[in-house]
Amino acid sequence: MGWIKGEGEIEDSYKISKIAAHVPDLVVYSTLTNDIPYAENFHGVLLFADVSGFTNLTEKFSLSSKKGYGADELTRTLNSYIGEIVSHILDAGGDILNYAGDAILALWTVERVQLSEVISLVVKCSLNIQDQCGVRETEVGCQLKVKIGISAGKLSKVIVGDEISQYFVVIGRAVDEVRLAEGLAVASTIILSPNAWELCERDNIAIDPIENERAVKVRYIKREPSFSVEKYQDSIGTSVEHEKVTRDCVRRASRLMPNAELEKTLRKYIMKTVLQKIDDDQPLEYLSEMRPATIVFVNMQFKGGESDQEQCMTIHQAAIGIGQQIVKHHGRVNKVFMFDKGCTFLCLFGLPGDKREDESAHALQAAYGVHDLCQKEIRSLKTVSVGVTTGPVFCGVVGHPVRHEYTVIGRKVNLAARLMMHYPGVVSCDSETCYYSKLPAFYFNELPKKAMKGVKNPGVLYQFMANKQQITVGKAPMSVEREEGYPLLGREKEIEVYSSMLKGFLEARAAGHKNYNNVLIYEGPIGYGKSRLLAEVVYRTAKEGVRVISFELAKTDIKQSNYALQTLLAIVMSVQNCKSYAERERVLLSKILDPKMRQNLCLLNDILLVKFPVSKDVSLMDSQTKNKKMRNYFLELFCKFAEDEPCVYVLDQAHFVDRSSLTFLLEACEKASVLVCMALLPHTSQSGPFSELSRIIKDPRTLYLNLPGLEPPVIAQLACQILGVVRIPSEVELFLVERSHGVPYYCEELLKSLYLGNLIVIEEVEGEDEAKDVDILFPEPTLVVHCSKPSQVGQEEDARAGALGPPKASMLKSRKITALDHFVDRALVCFVGEAAKFHEVPIPLTLKGMALAHLDHLQPADQMVVKCAAIIGQTITTQMLINILPESENPDKLNLSLTSLFKSGTFECGSKPKQFTQQLTKESECWDALNCYCVQDSQEDVREEVSGKASVDGAWRCRVMRFCTALVKETAYELWLKEQKREIHQKCASYLLKQAHRCRDCGIAEFIFGHKAAIGYNLIEIHPSLLNIQESGEALFLGQSTTLGLPKETIQLNQVSPLHPNSEEDEFLLKLDSMVNEYNTTVDRTRKCRCAQVTECVLCPMVRHCTGVGDVPKTFYYLLETAAASAYLSNNLKALSYLNEAKIILDNLKVGKPAFETADPKVKVKINNFERACIFRLRGEVLYNTGQIEEAESMFSSALRLLNRRLPTNRVAMSLKEKKLAFLHEQICCLSYMWQIGCMRRAPKNMLNASLAITMEMNSAQKSAEETKIIFSCIDYLQYCQLNGQDDRCKIYERMLCGTCVELPDCMEGLILTSYFIRSLSIVKLCSGALHDSIQYGLRAEQISKLTNRRGLDMLVISVLHTPLLLTQRYEECVQLMQSLEYLGNRTRISTAKGWFYAGCFDFLLYSGKLDIPSLWDTIST
Repeated sequence: MGWIKGEGEIEDSYKISKIAAHVPDLVVYSTLTNDIPYAENFHGVLLFADVSGFTNLTEKFSLSSKKGYGADELTRTLNSYIGEIVSHILDAGGDILNYAGDAILALWTVERVQLSEVISLVVKCSLNIQDQCGVRETEVGCQLKVKIGISAGKLSKVIVGDEISQYFVVIGRAVDEVRLAEGLAVASTIILSPNAWELCERDNIAIDPIENERAVKVRYIKREPSFSVEKYQDSIGTSVEHEKVTRDCVRRASRLMPNAELEKTLRKYIMKTVLQKIDDDQPLEYLSEMRPATIVFVNMQFKGGESDQEQCMTIHQAAIGIGQQIVKHHGRVNKVFMFDKGCTFLCLFGLPGDKREDESAHALQAAYGVHDLCQKEIRSLKTVSVGVTTGPVFCGVVGHPVRHEYTVIGRKVNLAARLMMHYPGVVSCDSETCYYSKLPAFYFNELPKKAMKGVKNPGVLYQFMANKQQITVGKAPMSVEREEGYPLLGREKEIEVYSSMLKGFLEARAAGHKNYNNVLIYEGPIGYGKSRLLAEVVYRTAKEGVRVISFELAKTDIKQSNYALQTLLAIVMSVQNCKSYAERERVLLSKILDPKMRQNLCLLNDILLVKFPVSKDVSLMDSQTKNKKMRNYFLELFCKFAEDEPCVYVLDQAHFVDRSSLTFLLEACEKASVLVCMALLPHTSQSGPFSELSRIIKDPRTLYLNLPGLEPPVIAQLACQILGVVRIPSEVELFLVERSHGVPYYCEELLKSLYLGNLIVIEEVEGEDEAKDVDILFPEPTLVVHCSKPSQVGQEEDARAGALGPPKASMLKSRKITALDHFVDRALVCFVGEAAKFHEVPIPLTLKGMALAHLDHLQPADQMVVKCAAIIGQTITTQMLINILPESENPDKLNLSLTSLFKSGTFECGSKPKQFTQQLTKESECWDALNCYCVQDSQEDVREEVSGKASVDGAWRCRVMRFCTALVKETAYELWLKEQKREIHQKCASYLLKQAHRCRDCGIAEFIFGHKAAIGYNLIEIHPSLLNIQESGEALFLGQSTTLGLPKETIQLNQVSPLHPNSEEDEFLLKLDSMVNEYNTTVDRTRKCRCAQVTECVLCPMVRHCTGVGDVPKTFYYLLETAAASAYLSNNLKALSYLNEAKIILDNLKVGKPAFETADPKVKVKINNFERACIFRLRGEVLYNTGQIEEAESMFSSALRLLNRRLPTNRVAMSLKEKKLAFLHEQICCLSYMWQIGCMRRAPKNMLNASLAITMEMNSAQKSAEETKIIFSCIDYLQYCQLNGQDDRCKIYERMLCGTCVELPDCMEGLILTSYFIRSLSIVKLCSGALHDSIQYGLRAEQISKLTNRRGLDMLVISVLHTPLLLTQRYEECVQLMQSLEYLGNRTRISTAKGWFYAGCFDFLLYSGKLDIPSLWDTIST
């Protein structure tokens, strides 16, 4: 925690001493028998030390771009400095009353006659503090300074509260004087209040007078104080039993003996958040963190003239009422103190265990309730003022080992205090609180700006009025509006569904029937872009000339009966902008012309706030009849307007529609000709919808769409749009894809974090030369983004800070960091900042707050399961979770926890298709959160995505789970202490070690051939027997469906003309068909490549666990294995991510730093040349596959240079042949790409390089004496000969390979090699003009690739096969092939597949000239 000394004092003490450390001696040694409330008078000396610089320090650490750095370092710095100040006070016998943020209030309780001596003692203590702590430099460049005020006189201790929570307050003139004295001080000075100066030994203290003030400034003390501190300390707490107190004990209360009655009393003064950690015997540093929170300051000013007893009763009454209001809204009262002749309560929302996503709304409602309560029920108060702010603050235990408190520090804390004092008599708040509360705009009034001490650029400030100012109806505008130049990205399919529905609606309306889908529901978690999607719907509908009625609801609206109906009717009737009931009546009379309907206009009085005369019929109705009549009248009105004019109704936040309005909406959708589009959050069983909403959702005419995360290419485009740039670096793109998980809001917050941390820089590109440089730096495609009009922006630093703020009261139109608005109509490019380390970027506090809110809703047992699962990773196997959970976790209890976590939307089945769209009917059970898609037992061959139950008869059946939101996983992971993480990571790594290799059907142990042999078996210890035994570990992957599958319309082999064995080639093809049929009939159908599942469930977690343990060699080994596996599975982006991590380790080791945070800096690690070469080779492979040929060539060259160096010596005796084989294998891989790159360039020099490369590859294969390597190099040589016109050699190798491949064993490696040969043969035939043969070979290659079940392999085949089909004018088959390629690309999210798809589509359009094939054209348009 950063304590300066005495760390062992509390550790070895009883629990009561740990509790007493949070409470002053004034309370610890109070009389326990007094009735509460009570006031007790005494004399004393007060010291008030105010530290400046803490707020700036907090801001610096909150903006730290290093993961896990801010809170720990800040806590250490704060406690080091404050602890030293407190040590001086405790040494002088002082009692720390409280820590008010960055200030300390200390007390010396003495007799009246001792005041003068004690004042001298306190002055001496203050001089020591200024001498030792006056100015302190910190490592982040912030100076810490302290100023001190001293007062003395008569004081009163006030104890208030109830049986649950109690508070103490010290009141009296001396309290006011000490704060005034501190206010006169400047940094490094000491001020004596007028009363203290009157009471002190004047001849002993040298002072300087202060102009126009009775207070004085202390210079020095002439003689040492005569007051005996030892005797004073010995006289304290004599009525309470202590352990033996030694002379080095600075506080007697730290040695208390167990005392149940005293402990029970002291617990009432401590917040539940802190007590829970003390009870669990957890270190207090566990509570220290940077956390988004909402701060509420309540100040009560007394009328004046009250006695101490009267003030005591007033504070007691306020404490009870305020405590009830705050706790009711999930907040906590942190402390109570006297301030500026009034009593102040500091209340906190969003602390551990109390976090809510809507905590800002809760805080405002609590603040308004407190303000209303105090004004109405406490008559002795003059004014009640409340300040509310929201933002990142430091929350934690601050102080000394024997006396500390939980407090909050930060700019938002200061701002809340300033709002409380500068806007008296109202509830004031900042713009962040207003924005994040999501409350209607009419709840707020903008406040005039005022100069506030220590506050710069507070932004727009508001007075919170609750709903008192609502004088209109129908005011619920959409918070997001579509703006020209900022198109919606990545939601084309969702918009296409809506466009189709709109077309069907208009056609059905014209034809006079209702045979169309009338409700479209977009479901997605927070941040998935539902509001922007609806804004696009509104925009496009308006462009079609159709009226749109749109509004957005808030959480408070669900509690108001008929609120959504009122808003809907107000907008339909066009009265939402009317300012008076008379104006609304005039508009209604102009709209409702039917005489029969006019007779019952009075039925609109309550809902639209009008005053039509009540008709006789209505006046005679009872309440029930009247309500029924009103509903029918509203429905009749709605249906009439729906008949008159086509209208689309758009509802955002539809999960907040109240029940009565839902009933009306259900009836309206059944009877009226309408089209409704709404967005809502995912349903969970714990917060399920009303039955009426469920009926709407399951209606046959409703379409229900789940919003998936955005595709990686779209994330890059979105980042360009947010930043207003034309390009972003690949490092930034990779970071966003990894950390945003496809969620637009996460992407936005991450970019803000990068921008504010100076990890990215936005620069203007001027002229053509610069543009060319940009093309070289960033070969990604350009995205043209239009910037909106400029706005006034201050200095760059202020602009960056302002970028964090939320939108003001105006409508949010586009995602864009506002600080960049001054770069208007210029071409901007994003660059990586100097010394940027993206792997160290922490979770933005805004996102962390969302995850904490979710976690705090869970039960303790469920939280433990989530925290353990977070150690495992994004995907969790049930067996592994059981293995690392505490032994006390029994199966029944675990089943209950997992069931609860499924229902709460924390976990879902890991086998669930990621782009699953629910088709809901009245009989459907798809809403059941316990759906499981794991293949059970004998269901291995089932391809359909059929769901079962995760829990059956109290037994958990789901084998593989995953976090619904990666953010929850990351946040839960950070809740562990470092040593706890290390211990569980070790458990996980030990459990997974036996499965950390390729699947058994592939027949090879590693993804990098000979990897262990090259680096030494002693580094990666896996018993050889485990490589061929799949034990229970195989169950890790049985749960996940591995068959990718193709749409039914995919081209099939029987669509091609049958073969007749008229040639050698036909005979070879027949042998291939026979081989495939034999494989299908004789080989066990369960033998399918599971490398994708091994990678996700084993290799990726192994990287995580080895890093958590701090094992650098194993971490590096599994980083390369995972990168190789990802490249093998065509997941190039993922491979690049792991290669970047490996590169970071190399860079750190090169400069002498630890490889990563958890690595032991004392252990020296050296990475050998083989693994360095693997990094270059794999990076080259990824670059080659993504079209960056020049960069790939450079990588392969570097890899070959490293592979040609002499092997490092190794102490472990092993076969030199195995090491050589590993090196030869890497050489073959590199050379295979090098000759292809040379042939692509066609220049004589490049062709010579290609010839050398293929020759070296053939020689390396021969040296390896490995049959598969020799065949692989021969296949490469076959293609090389064809490309260079060596037809004779080409035919020789073709015949030789045909005979060899049909004799290959029926293992996975043989299938992949055969597939590679047949695909190469298809290319050879295509290039030689034998189109028919090319098709035949291509179809066989595609069929064999399906048998391998390897991701990406069938896509490679399709990318070749479509060309001969196109050139032979077999268009329908070509279209089907392209559609299957698109299907596979979408399903596997392999970006290169989409590239092949679009290239193939444009080839089709170019060569066929056919634009009238609907299936293809629709696909391209989409």
